[in-house]
Amino acid sequence: MSMTPDQIPPSAPLAVDAGPLLEAIEDAAAVIDAGGVVRLHNQRFEQLLSSPATPRLPLGLGEGGGELRLSAEGLEGAERSCFRGIREVLRGARARFETILPDGEAGAGRWAISAVTTRVDGAGGALMIARDLAPSPREVHLMRCAEVVEAMQLGLHVYQLEDLSDDQTLRVVQVNPASHRITGLREADLIGGTIDENYPDVRPRNLAQFCVDVVRNQRPVEMEELFEDRTSGRKLTFAIKVFPLSSQCVGAIFENITKRRAIEASLERTKRFLDSIIDNIPIVIFIKDAQELRYVRVNKYMDRVLGRRWEDVVGKTDHEVFSAEVADGYVAVDREALARGEIVSLPDDISEVEGQGKRVFRTRKVPIYDAAGEPLYVLGVSEDVTDQRAAEEANRRESVLLETQVRLLELVQELSTPLLPVHEGILVAPLVGQVDAARGAHFMEALLSGIERHGAETVLIDVTGVPMIDAGVAAQLVQATRAAGLLGTTCALVGVSSEVARALVELGVDLGELRTHRDLRAGILAALGRRGAARAVRTGGAG
Repeated sequence: MSMTPDQIPPSAPLAVDAGPLLEAIEDAAAVIDAGGVVRLHNQRFEQLLSSPATPRLPLGLGEGGGELRLSAEGLEGAERSCFRGIREVLRGARARFETILPDGEAGAGRWAISAVTTRVDGAGGALMIARDLAPSPREVHLMRCAEVVEAMQLGLHVYQLEDLSDDQTLRVVQVNPASHRITGLREADLIGGTIDENYPDVRPRNLAQFCVDVVRNQRPVEMEELFEDRTSGRKLTFAIKVFPLSSQCVGAIFENITKRRAIEASLERTKRFLDSIIDNIPIVIFIKDAQELRYVRVNKYMDRVLGRRWEDVVGKTDHEVFSAEVADGYVAVDREALARGEIVSLPDDISEVEGQGKRVFRTRKVPIYDAAGEPLYVLGVSEDVTDQRAAEEANRRESVLLETQVRLLELVQELSTPLLPVHEGILVAPLVGQVDAARGAHFMEALLSGIERHGAETVLIDVTGVPMIDAGVAAQLVQATRAAGLLGTTCALVGVSSEVARALVELGVDLGELRTHRDLRAGILAALGRRGAARAVRTGGAG
């Protein structure tokens, strides 16, 4: 016949093995008898005593390394208070005692020490338990995961499918703070509501069904969806990733990527615009990577020059596109540009272009580096200079022709105004043909230069071969003779025809002190006579 606990006599002995009970306790535990001796402890208590991080427990070994017993030796503050509390439990002054002791290394409160009264060998005793207040590695991991969820800038909703057969039972059970910033909805307005209640417009998009499928198939799903902003009415683009969790739950991470997609679209438009320019400009443009010198970009104009599609060139090296000799030359120039860090030009190259025949190309290689100065690419620009070279050659020929014409004109002018020394100190300047203003100005320059060069005392201007002289030319001749006079030279006009004389009189031209002679012979004789008279005067004066 069985008895209830109330029917068991107080004096009835109860034999219990305390060892398994202590081992069942997850924390460090020990049994202390009324004399303060540790009678029994579990393995975790043994580890606690041997750990450098152990708190200073009010325990010590007896003399000679005997049994472990309650001791206050060397204790102060909280440790000494712990000793007194446990001793009061052993004496029966209190049934329970609890306190916090600092960590043995860190010095922070991490250990909870408790003692409860018990019976040991029929007398008073205490069960002492030491609990590590520091979280376990798993607890630390979970706390960090929670911190990550709270701090992440992506929105997070956790849904639980209450009924696997009913997608309308998909209910929000957790949201993170970023969710409110992104959606504008508060946590209190979302928790507990179904996906249809919180977002009435998602049903036609099958988002609820996607979440249910993730729960059933345990495979993540990614998508992009357009939503209308409830405040502004603008269309917003969201990137959503739904992934499976335990307990028929799914997590939905979402991000507003409207600006990113707008920027990407703008960059794509800019890229297409630049590509259209690069592909349609009549210059060969190509880019190679700096390491292997493989083509990473060529424009479509290169198709016409090489006679092959750009898709067949990208990813290849020069040795895979050209002959070995040509490729070696191209690679050498590429390496030179990268080594020198400056633009390097190739000799003009002649290539056969479909529909245009042979064309001349001028190529330059430009090294491109990153911010740290490391080589990234080699940019090549090859320009068709056939027409330019033809124009340069035409300009060169025209320049040579113009120079020849100038020299010929100078020669003609020299021949048209010759200065002939006929005697020491006497020059003859014959004029032949029509004399205009330009020729008259050149005559003055030639006359003055000849006088200085020959040291002439007399210049005979022979106009026998001039059919007519107008007032302007006559004035220039007078000016020329006056300029010669400033150099100490006498000028005379010889060979004036009757027609020229009549015209000068009719025009009222004043020849001033300019002497005239019938012909060149008379002028020479007169000049010789003046020269002889001048010598005689000089000789007589000298005597």
